[in-house]
Amino acid sequence: MVNTSRFQHADRYASYLKTLAGRLRSELAWQNLRCCLPQGAATRRALDVGGGTGFASVKLAEMGFEVVLLDRCEEMLSIAKQQTEASSATGRISFCHADADRLHEFCAAGSFDVVVCHNVLEYLENPHIVIRHISGVMRENAVVSVLVRNRAGEVLRAAINSGDWELAKTNLSAETVSDSLYGEPVRIFAPEDVCGMLANAGLRAVAEQGVRVFSDYLDLPDDVTGDAYQQVFELERTLGAQPEFAAIARYTQVIARRSSASSGKGPAQ
Repeated sequence: MVNTSRFQHADRYASYLKTLAGRLRSELAWQNLRCCLPQGAATRRALDVGGGTGFASVKLAEMGFEVVLLDRCEEMLSIAKQQTEASSATGRISFCHADADRLHEFCAAGSFDVVVCHNVLEYLENPHIVIRHISGVMRENAVVSVLVRNRAGEVLRAAINSGDWELAKTNLSAETVSDSLYGEPVRIFAPEDVCGMLANAGLRAVAEQGVRVFSDYLDLPDDVTGDAYQQVFELERTLGAQPEFAAIARYTQVIARRSSASSGKGPAQ
């Protein structure tokens, strides 16, 4: 299963990222990752897998990382280049036009301190293989941040927002759900699914967060800004750090570290 709508309609996806839901997803995930970034690396390199419009890439570059943004969509890369030019990150981001499952062909083994893989695994045929590739390009003590749709969040969304209780029941065990932006199927994951994939690739989870715990279930306008936005953001971040609330968030974020004993040095065969 490879959902290509996200790649064919880059402008629609970029517009979504400007909505309240899109901003919260990007900024909450970034703040969670920022707290876990490795310190003191001699050369600070980052890989943004399926980096899309470049939000995380720009943030990392502004912190001094040399970033490779890899995406299969030329239109996404074009938008990311525009975002880079409008920031202070110019010159520290390079762009690679390739599928996520070919990242090992373009990136050398053991060459990155940070890998970002946000909202990518939902669209892939074999997400576990991509995780193995990611592990292979990570240095010792490097970190990876994985963000995916949370199964429990999709159950609640169907029950609360849609009032479709049969769909909510189906989502308890479904492999995919219908994407609200494009109307095509995307994968959903339980947190243990993500941790299991990471562990099988030799990566140890060091943090689990929920992203968008409550805001998806309220009729909040997209133009929330200033103090009101900050209040929503801070409460979301506080709740997302607590396991009992993270369990029902719309997205699950797992941050993992690669140790010297890691067995995930290459792709699964």
